Parts: sequence; structure tokens; C-alpha cells
Amino acid sequence: MPNASRAPLLLLAISLTLAGPGSGDHAVAQSQPVPPAQADQQSPPPEAADTAADTQDTPDDELDTAAVTLDLSHTSPLIQKLYQATRETKEQPILDRLAEAKKLIADGADVKATDQYGRTALHWTIFGSSYNTKPKIIVAYEGIADQLIQHGVEINREDIYNDTALDYLLYSPNFEIQTLLIENGATSGFLTAFFHFFNQENGDMPHTIAASVAKSRQADLAPGQTLSVRLNGPVYSEHSRTGDPVEGTVTYPLCKSGENIACPNGELVIAPGTKVQATVLFAQKAPDKYSRPRLVLDFSNIVHADGTRSPLYARVLDVDNARETVRNNEILGIIQPHASTKGSIALAGLGMVNPIAGYTIRGVSAVYGLSIRREILFPAGTDLQIQVVRPSMLKTRDAWSGWPILPVDTQLKALVTAAPIRVYTKDNKPSDVTNLMFLGSQQQLEAAFRESGWFEADSLSMGSAAKSVQATIRGAGYTNAPVSLLTINGKPPDLVFQKSLDTFAKRHHIRIWKEPGTYQGRDVWIGAATHDIAISTAKAKTKWSHRIDPHVDREREWIETDLLYSGTATSYALVDRPHAPKKTANATGDELLTDGQLSIVELGPTKPNILNPPSPVLQSR
Repeated sequence: MPNASRAPLLLLAISLTLAGPGSGDHAVAQSQPVPPAQADQQSPPPEAADTAADTQDTPDDELDTAAVTLDLSHTSPLIQKLYQATRETKEQPILDRLAEAKKLIADGADVKATDQYGRTALHWTIFGSSYNTKPKIIVAYEGIADQLIQHGVEINREDIYNDTALDYLLYSPNFEIQTLLIENGATSGFLTAFFHFFNQENGDMPHTIAASVAKSRQADLAPGQTLSVRLNGPVYSEHSRTGDPVEGTVTYPLCKSGENIACPNGELVIAPGTKVQATVLFAQKAPDKYSRPRLVLDFSNIVHADGTRSPLYARVLDVDNARETVRNNEILGIIQPHASTKGSIALAGLGMVNPIAGYTIRGVSAVYGLSIRREILFPAGTDLQIQVVRPSMLKTRDAWSGWPILPVDTQLKALVTAAPIRVYTKDNKPSDVTNLMFLGSQQQLEAAFRESGWFEADSLSMGSAAKSVQATIRGAGYTNAPVSLLTINGKPPDLVFQKSLDTFAKRHHIRIWKEPGTYQGRDVWIGAATHDIAISTAKAKTKWSHRIDPHVDREREWIETDLLYSGTATSYALVDRPHAPKKTANATGDELLTDGQLSIVELGPTKPNILNPPSPVLQSR
């Protein structure tokens, strides 16, 4: 039988293995990337299907279409020509635009002119040179850069993102242009930010390293602080261009002592709902199946309610639930799975036939050489964690009264006391700890999660298990992936929600049960929430499950903040449960650490987001 005809049978065998009783506490799951959505100043490229042909949509000698269109009609003709070159996809049209730009410089074009982003013609020259790899184009860009320098361009002009032209080459492989700029006195806006801070304060530089560190810690935005930011529009490795504007919104309060759901009086630094400006510092699709797609974002400004901007110097620390990795601010995509020798194919094939050998997933990837969509696509609504790396001061402090607090009366305390603390497997083995209570109707509960970008999970079946396997094999996701069965008093959950991005291994999820009785005429629900962070297997390699973040209080606060931020929750309260275990384990042996508190979330009428316009719903491709 040909290999191709065996694939469905082998997938079915794997599905039965995963769907069986021994599949572990947490069934594996995840979501697909969202199709590009129309955003301000953005014209998304055609969406490619997640198939073997996906990596061949654009010919090898062409760039992918640009995702962002900018209106530079009111700037100089020179900048317009250089901008047009960055939007061309073929070699000859790019060279034609560059030839026109070179002639404009020779004819006396104003090389000191800037666009609405504070960028000079040198910025736009560097943008185009950073991601192009064809020798003729690189040589043409280098000639224009040299020409601009000779005609007096302001080489260290910083744009509104606090970046000089050299900053946009920090992650680019075009060393010739880097050398040209440095030889002519180019500096980095990021590197000089430290001096900007002390000049902003009193103009005196500290004389010791210890004094510098101490002064930096007094900054409003001090090195080491983190911010939770949600993208307002999509970014791509293949469709974004160096210099593209990016915008996000802060979702979690930043206090002087760090991120917290509530700040002590006078210690609020950044309120949720605050806009953050960023730009694409570098973007490049994978040049071949052995290389990774790359994306670098530069978060540069806090935008206050009155429109003023305060400088922000931050790096991307993590992309929530992403299959991509972040290394020194650079987001790196995945490598195409492939088999290098006949021997490895045979070994992997054996693993497929005998799952106990532990080669199941690797076998499918190697034998069939599945081509997956590897390019980075972060849709609107993607959550990132960014970290401040240079000190800066805020020009103003925006007021925020905090999330509304729900009063806890005697009846509500009694409901918390009576609520179950643990949930159990179908064979009555203790598992997750309950950590959230909701007050409201089922319609309000479903709407609250739906409007916050969550999805209801599919029931665990042969069909959903097959989808889970395919998602694992393809390095993709499964938006409505199932969870394993856990019960309270023998009853399965009434509702299960999950929120994920583009990988099978990571997701936020919560199981919810309806409690007996009501509170002030409202239904009461109890939930157990955990964050899946990886896939793990049993020793025999035949049982698959998710490994969870042991600090389950993070997931509790993530969910209550997500609903409060979206405006579907109206208030919250944290109530102590003295008898709740502070350290325990779930049914698969994962450690659970908690302070034992239960978060009560009051649901309100469904309405538009009170802080931010709703993001496009995450959907499978």
C-alpha cells in the first residue's frame, strides 16, 4: 500500500490513542492563526490556505505583498519614491524606483525633509535595504545612502519611535550599509536613550554605576518593569515591512511595584486602556525550509489620553500562547520539519506503527514531509509581554480609579464557603483547584467570554482527537480543542472555554459548573482555570497531556482582568478560603501552587468594550 493511502489509517490509530481513557488530565488543544483583518492604514494580503502549497504562494524571486499602506502624499517627492520602492515586490520595479530617487537627489532634492513619522529619506533607504537580499538591490540602496550622506542628510535624526536610521539595521544582515553609516558617525537612538533620561532629569550624569542604577530605579518607567500589551492590528513576518507602524493597548495595570490587578493609592503608573505605539524594526520571511521567519517589534511610546507621548524603551519578552520563541527581542518562527535520510524515515515510520516507541508525532512529520505554514502571523488581539530596558519619565499621569470592587456580604461569603474546592477525574481522583466564581446568567457568561475572544471547547470525541493530532503534526492550532473530563460531584462541566493562538501546546482554559442556589436573584457558577504551557507524555509515551503553569493564581487573575478589560465584567472581589490547599497536585501530577483565594466576578449586560474597540474574533484558518 502506498504511504499516502496509509496516512488516514495511521492518523485514526493515533486519534484512538489520544481519545482513550488514558489520555491524561488535560486533553491537548490549541488554535489556528486568525485571518488578517482590516485595520487602520492596513490592506491585508490575500490569505493563504494552511496546506502544502502554502509556502509557495509567492514566487521565490518576489517579496510578499505589503500589509500596510501609508499616506505619504504630503511629504517630499524623494521620500515618496523611496516609500514606493518598499511596496514593490519584484526586483526590476524596485530598481526603477531607486533610480528615480537617485536622480532626485542629484537634481537637488531636499534631503533634510521628513514625513509625518519624523523620518528622513535615509530612514526610508534603510527600510528598503534591511529585508531585501538581492545583490543589485542592496548595491542600489547603499549607493543612495552614500549619496544622501554626501548631500548632508541628518544621519542621527530620531523618528517618533526614538529610532535613528542605524537602529533599523540592528537585526538586518546588510553589514555593508551598517558599516557605511557607522563610518560616517551614525549612532543608535536606543543606545543614547540612557543619556536622554539623565538630561531630562537634571543634566548631570552619575559618576558611578551604582549611582546610575539607583537613579534609573527612580524613573517612572524603570528597567525591569513589564507591561501586558494587546495588539490592535496584525503583524506578519512576510507581509510586514521595516518601519510599519504598530499599535497596542495596555491590558493590565502597571503599579510602581510592578503589574498588579490593583495599585495602592498614588502608585499607578500606566492604566489599562492606555495606547502604546510601536514600529516594525525588522521583518523577514523564511528564505528556505532550514531557516526561521523573523520579526522584531520596537515598542517606543506611551500615548496619553490628551494625545501627548512619553518615551518607552522596551523589548518583547513573550508572546502569549505562541509557538514562536523570543530571543533578545527577536521573534523567531519555527523550522520546517523534514527527514534527512532514508534511515530516519524508516525509524520514524516504525514509531508511527508502534506508538509505544515514542516516535508518533515525529514519524508523521518526517515520513510525509508535511509542509506547514511557518510564517509569523499575530492577529489583532494577540497578547504580548514587554519589558522596559531603558529608564524614562512620563510627561503626564493619566487618572484611573481602578477596577470596581464587589462588596462581599454574609450571603456571598456563605456561597464561597459552600463552594467545592477541588474537581475530580471520572475515577474520582482529585485534580484542579476551583479559583473563580461568576455571578450572572448563562447568556451573560457565554457572551462575556465570547466578547473577550474566548471559544467554547468541543466535546472529547474521535473527531476532535483527530483534529488535535493534525494540529500537533502541522505545528498549528485548534481553536475549539477539547479538554479532558473533570467533574464536581460526578457532574461534567456545564461550559468549557479556551483562548489560544497558533500552537497546539499552549492555551488558557476554564471549566465551569452551575452551583445550586442564587445570589440576589442571579445564577452562581464555579470555575477551575489553568494555563497549558507545554505538551508532556507519560513514561511509556502512549499518554499525552498538557503541562500547566503551577502558579494557578496567575490564570485566575488573567481571566478576571480579561473580562474586566473587555467590559463584560462589572466588578470583582477576592475572598479567602482558609481550608483551600496552598500546595497540591492535579491528576497528572503537575504541581499546583495557590494562595487559596477565590475570585468572584460579577457579570454585566453585554456591551461594547469600555476601553478598546473589539478585536476581530480569532478563527481557525
